Amino acid sequence: MSNLFRDTLIRTSAAILLVLLAVPSGQLAAQTEKPPSEPAIARPDPTADPGVRKLSRREQKDRIANLDQKYRDFLRDVEPIMLPTELNTFLLMETDAQRDVYIEDFWARRDPDPRTAYNEFREKYAENLELARSEFKNMVSDRSRILLTRGHPDNRIKANCDLLVPLEIWYYANLAEFGRNTRILFYQPRNGGDFRLWQPRGLGSEDLADLISQDEMSRHQFNNAAAVRAVFQSDAGGSAQGTGLTRGRGMSPIEFRCPRDGEEILNAVYGTQMNRMQIHQLFNPPEVNTEDVNRILRTSVLTNPDAPVLEAELTAAYPGRRGARTSVELTLLVGSSELTPIDVDGARFYNIDVTGEVLKDDKLFESYRYRYNFPAEGASAQLPITIERFLRPADYKSRIKITDVNSGAEGIVETDLVVPQIQDSAERTALKAEGTRTIRALQEDVERSDTRLRIVPLSTDLLTGLQHIETILTGDVQAVEFYLDGKRVMIKRTPPYSLDLDLGRVPQPRTIKAVGLDADGEIITGDEIIVNQGADPFRVRIVSPRIAPKISGRVRVELDAQVPDGKQIESLDLFLNETKLASLFEPPWVQTINVPEDLGIAYIRAVATMKDSDVPAAEDVVFINSPEFLQEVDVHLVELPTTVLSGNRLVNDLQQEAFKVFDQGQPVKIAKFDHVDNMPLSLGIAVDSSGSMRPKMLEAQKAGALFFKSILKPGDKAFVTAFDREPVLVQKWTPNLADLSAGLGSLRAEDNTALYDAIVYSLYNFQGIKGQKALIVISDGRDTASRFSLDQALEYSRRTAVPIYGIGIGIRTSDMETRYKFGRFASETGGSTYYIENASDLSRIYDEIQRELRSQYVLGFYPPPGAKTTEWREVRVEVAGGRARTIKGYYP
Repeated sequence: MSNLFRDTLIRTSAAILLVLLAVPSGQLAAQTEKPPSEPAIARPDPTADPGVRKLSRREQKDRIANLDQKYRDFLRDVEPIMLPTELNTFLLMETDAQRDVYIEDFWARRDPDPRTAYNEFREKYAENLELARSEFKNMVSDRSRILLTRGHPDNRIKANCDLLVPLEIWYYANLAEFGRNTRILFYQPRNGGDFRLWQPRGLGSEDLADLISQDEMSRHQFNNAAAVRAVFQSDAGGSAQGTGLTRGRGMSPIEFRCPRDGEEILNAVYGTQMNRMQIHQLFNPPEVNTEDVNRILRTSVLTNPDAPVLEAELTAAYPGRRGARTSVELTLLVGSSELTPIDVDGARFYNIDVTGEVLKDDKLFESYRYRYNFPAEGASAQLPITIERFLRPADYKSRIKITDVNSGAEGIVETDLVVPQIQDSAERTALKAEGTRTIRALQEDVERSDTRLRIVPLSTDLLTGLQHIETILTGDVQAVEFYLDGKRVMIKRTPPYSLDLDLGRVPQPRTIKAVGLDADGEIITGDEIIVNQGADPFRVRIVSPRIAPKISGRVRVELDAQVPDGKQIESLDLFLNETKLASLFEPPWVQTINVPEDLGIAYIRAVATMKDSDVPAAEDVVFINSPEFLQEVDVHLVELPTTVLSGNRLVNDLQQEAFKVFDQGQPVKIAKFDHVDNMPLSLGIAVDSSGSMRPKMLEAQKAGALFFKSILKPGDKAFVTAFDREPVLVQKWTPNLADLSAGLGSLRAEDNTALYDAIVYSLYNFQGIKGQKALIVISDGRDTASRFSLDQALEYSRRTAVPIYGIGIGIRTSDMETRYKFGRFASETGGSTYYIENASDLSRIYDEIQRELRSQYVLGFYPPPGAKTTEWREVRVEVAGGRARTIKGYYP
């Protein structure tokens, strides 16, 4: 099919469709010279979300006709830049409140800098819209559409030459998809009407004839291709039988007859012929993130007439208040017999999504979403779902949609809310009294005479960039020194004793210390915190004293211990040097010890052991009575997870003597050697749960459960991360297969793809994990929503040194950029990348990964003295009789 025929077919189909909708097409408007009254239905869209209901052509027409005029005006104005998916989404909105939110979302998707209040795209589009209305005959003419999709040209030439029909040349210095110095040619047909974009179908003369004026056609006989081509070609331009126009040394008839604009006309003609294969793309709307388009559907209460009906009862109560707001308790009751469970390796769950809207004066006041996962085993006949919102006393309308994720059944419940003013209850009065007592106790603690310094704890999230560090002080402190990773960064001699610390662009474990000094500059107290430690829940920490240069006598030791859900501390042992002073078996983890006055430099050590577990004990150490602030030298053992291949065969029977390790090209001594059979395995799976994964999610869930079931052995543990617009830990570290299956069973597919954020967040969970470990990342597309860049995520991957196994589902071979970026994570960390077409192939890939993980070696060595922690050091492993694959380097 030729380009001209295809374009003509598209235009003809659009014109017919516009007539059905009482909207004139560009060519129809040119003939009737009437302005358009309604928006056109947008072009076919290959990016449409298969999980969103697609309205038929008749449904779209009916819904447009039923809209208020301001919404029809909106559709008419944005028709040139609106994707078909966006039109479908807008027409699915059921209330004006939802449509108003959609319009703001529509412009926000196109905002080049969402961090500012000013939306440059929206303002510029409005200017171009007014220009198109004032200057061109109708809004769907070729010039109007290109002005609105491509913006105002850098130069615009109106060429009038008696040899040619009226022409316009639009010049763009830089045009997306076309490059630099692009000229677009419009011509007015000989029969009048509006200007059209010149779209040659080839290099022949047929299209050139459209540019010759009627008078010239009447005066001369252009009855062959050579005659037509001669108008545009110089006398030294070569044979008229050539494959395209050429420029010779002489002047062409156009340059001779049109001396002012002749050269520009020829440049536009030649350039357009060169771009003829993509000239129709000028009408395409600017690109937006298509995964963002239907996000509003997931926060809107919408009816799906094709969905089975799910019945639910709703009651509202007002049990209390928070400040000036009243607590609104909404309870939904749904029968478990109406729900369909999902089965993930024998574990059955009900998955329920709740979407709610609160309207005030017919405007959207707030919206919310919740997800619920109920074990099907032992479920009650009526499952209660309680939602709590806090609203100011007033009248509202509540709309709630409840969805059975596994069957698609839906129910919408609406009710009016008359939110009252709630007075303090007796219980609240009692809580206030308790709060007053707590404040007094804290005040007494602050007013104590002993000298103490505490760093206010920071968030447990991943921290990067500038972070504000504050301290709480009691006693006689004259100055505070701040340290980051053992290096002093500031001393403050006057309150407030706080500062902003730059933790770097990539999250990594950082140690922050604050040291209180007396009038002589001697250290008298201090505190220390560690950020970005990871999410392994088994940990012990000596909270106080943290920095103790001079202590003796009775010393109160405060401890903090964390354990996984369902686990308990067997004992928490407290040592002074190597002498055990106490064993604690339950909270509070506080013990007073006696420190001899003549003890000198010593250390307090805490050791926590978990009950009924093979997990190694957790420890923490604090040095005391050091004459100066003890600078700790933390020499990390560098672990290299290594796979050995002979051809394509895994080699798993080698001894330590077969390996050589090189750090920066220099051989180093192997300080640790283990085969994975002798070590616990720590695994993470990060599953893409963006909207495009919806058809593949069930297979991915089942394959993941089967993978855990086949690979995990006693002593192993795993976690599950899901990621769409943001990553979320759906199941933290656990050795329990049922918990992992439950985490997989809770996944829903929706929203964008924050791939890089998910990799960083998942690797964060490996902080503090020793031994054999690996992260498996499953995704079907490119990153569209991450806050971390590719380079930042790669740097973080290098720092954690966890092998990454990437599994790409449905990523086309031609999509080289996506494959390249996705594959870099595996190549940098010693893992592998696999590409499959369907989620059903996951089981085969999991088998390959399992064999590799059970055939790995872990080699360990210590960096050389003086190696800088900020220095990236290349590492290489050589092995006799095979090829070693491991991480490319490390940070000391």
